[in-house]
Amino acid sequence: MAKAGFRLALLATLLALVVVLLGAYTRLTHAGLGCPDWPGCYGFISVPQSEAQLAHAELHFPDAPVQADKGWSEMVHRYFAGTLGLLILLLAARAWSQRRLQDQPLKLPLFILLVVIAQAAFGMWTVTLKLWPQVVTGHLLGGFATLSLLFLLTLRLSGV
Repeated sequence: MAKAGFRLALLATLLALVVVLLGAYTRLTHAGLGCPDWPGCYGFISVPQSEAQLAHAELHFPDAPVQADKGWSEMVHRYFAGTLGLLILLLAARAWSQRRLQDQPLKLPLFILLVVIAQAAFGMWTVTLKLWPQVVTGHLLGGFATLSLLFLLTLRLSGV
């Protein structure tokens, strides 16, 4: 029988797979700098679309013309990654609240939370350091680590 938290861990694992695939798509379509700032896009929460937003983007980011397709690719990746971060925070909070129960993992969910916080930092540095190869590699490895650790947590909670 599956343990408490299994479904949440499974959902987080599947979402992590989607985030890794979106990250690969973003990289392969050369959209890694589709938004020149972080966490927004040209100073907005989404890709600029209105005339006023486009004028603002051109004024504040003259070296980075708005390319909506690349911007949306990048922002969708960020939205999904942010949602994953919230799910992992829920997993860690749930593990902490049930830390006295036997057979409930505590260290692994807390470690995954630390990894995803580091991932957010690497995501920011990927943009702010303009795709510095060492940072991009760290971000990629962190994504695979997050996915692998979530899969391990899901297996531990599966009751198998």
